[in-house]
Amino acid sequence: MDFPKRIKQHKAQSDSFAILLYKLKDLGVFRNVTENDYGIDFEIEIVHNEKLIGRYLKAQVKSAEDISVRKDGIPTVGGIKQSTLLYWTELSYRSHVVVFAVDLTTEKIYLTKSIFWQATSLIDSSDKTKSIEFLPAIDISELNDNIKKKEKTENLISSLLVKKVAFDSGITDIIYAHKTLLRNIKY
Repeated sequence: MDFPKRIKQHKAQSDSFAILLYKLKDLGVFRNVTENDYGIDFEIEIVHNEKLIGRYLKAQVKSAEDISVRKDGIPTVGGIKQSTLLYWTELSYRSHVVVFAVDLTTEKIYLTKSIFWQATSLIDSSDKTKSIEFLPAIDISELNDNIKKKEKTENLISSLLVKKVAFDSGITDIIYAHKTLLRNIKY
């Protein structure tokens, strides 16, 4: 008789969650929603000056041993199903949705802008999986020589980018603004 073996995918997921939670621990309250995983791993409620301020977003976490970075410096992750893209767009009507990519080798965290527009542009009538793009990594190697300070700065930059997404106008705000504008155009 043999003991159960941990699946490589489960280990990668656990490692990526641990890296993300550790590096972005000051961002806010992370609520794990992986019990029934359909494309969202966390709901993150933003904390500002130690206060919960009612801003939150939903997040999916992708992990890889080595994130693919194109020649133009844009990190990408492939294998995203059409159904997942559609799910993200529908969720985006009520909440911002971002995707994190965690490089398990370097422990770098990449993130997307709010995924709505990118996901919408990738949806087609095929069954082909798609690749999504992440914001390029910010090189802070010239800031200082202290590795701890570099890591702390990278974590702060990632947290600020996530907060920016949480404070951006949502899709419903944009649609409302367009409708209001169209109603008030004099022709």
